[in-house]
Parts: sequence; structure tokens; C-alpha cells
Amino acid sequence: MKTGRALLAVLLVVALAALLFLGNERGWLQLPTGVAVPPVSEGAPPDAAPADPAVPADPVDPAVPAGAGEAWIEYVHDGDTLFLTDGRKVRLLGIDTPEVGDHAECYGDVARERLRALLPEGTHVRTVADVQALDQYGRSLLFLFTDDGALVNLGLIRDGYAEAVVLEPNVLWAAEVEAAEDAAQAASRGIWGAC
Repeated sequence: MKTGRALLAVLLVVALAALLFLGNERGWLQLPTGVAVPPVSEGAPPDAAPADPAVPADPVDPAVPAGAGEAWIEYVHDGDTLFLTDGRKVRLLGIDTPEVGDHAECYGDVARERLRALLPEGTHVRTVADVQALDQYGRSLLFLFTDDGALVNLGLIRDGYAEAVVLEPNVLWAAEVEAAEDAAQAASRGIWGAC
């Protein structure tokens, strides 16, 4: 008799867990505000270890603002400087990559090649300026989005090709670029593992 009750209890718990899982996955279940349910990864085995809480999560790209400008890439000079077909020289906001050329630094050529791969000549981009439109050298200070909505500046930091540099008054997306740097450092990506 005790075995029967124990088996029934186990079956009820399993059935309840299955209903909660399906309810969450299909949107039937509405959880109270503040209750977090971890996402289920399609490819992760059921016994996979949870993510290390000590490693910061990568930030998500912000949405392209409605007032973003349009431009096309003419030439990528290095990992954080490029030219647009309208004649503007651009310094990417929120990032700094290692130097190339006479004052070459570790990972400078790699960062330049990554930006060239992301933004080959003729690529259409959406442009977003912050408070200060130009730097002391007359370069346009911009965030660039690709047509698929990826924020190039953030991606370079996230993948370890650049470090975050936030200089007031240009603090748009400061939290995101700093979080991306923390995650890249913790994972030893790019410059954080190679230099």
C-alpha cells in the first residue's frame, strides 16, 4: 500500500512538472512579475550544467533608433576608424581597438580585419550619434548598425576585438558596452586572451 502511494505521488509530481514546463513553453502559464524562468536551450542536453553565475552574460543589441541616419562604407582604416562614402571620417563610439601601423599593438591587425569583414566597402549602415557629434580631430563620432540590426560597436567589444571606452558626454549605451567588456574579459575572448 505504501509503495502504491509513493508511486502515485511521484507520478503526480512528474505530471505537474510536465504541465508547468509545457505551460511555460506554450505561453499558457502566466508567472507573477519578478519570477524568472530560465530559458530552455534546444541543443543543450537535459543534464547540462547551468551557466556560471560568475561569468557575466553578453548584453543584447539595442534596437535601431527610429531617427537613425543612413550611410555606406567606403574604407575601414583600423578597428575603430573608417570612412563613409559621403566623405565623413568616423571614429566608432564607446570602443577602442589596438593600434596598427608604425605603433602596432597586439591584436590591432586582427581587429582591423574583423571590422573589414563586418563592414566591407559598399556596406549599408544605420548611424547614430550621441551628444557630441565630432571629436577634436573632426571625426564623426558614431554608433553603426548593420541592416540586420547588429550594433557593430557592441559586437566588437563582445567578441574581444575592442575594449569599452565611455567618455562623457557621450554615454549612450554605456551600460551595454561596459557589460560586453566584462563578459569578454571573463571569457578571455580576443584581446583578453591573446594579449
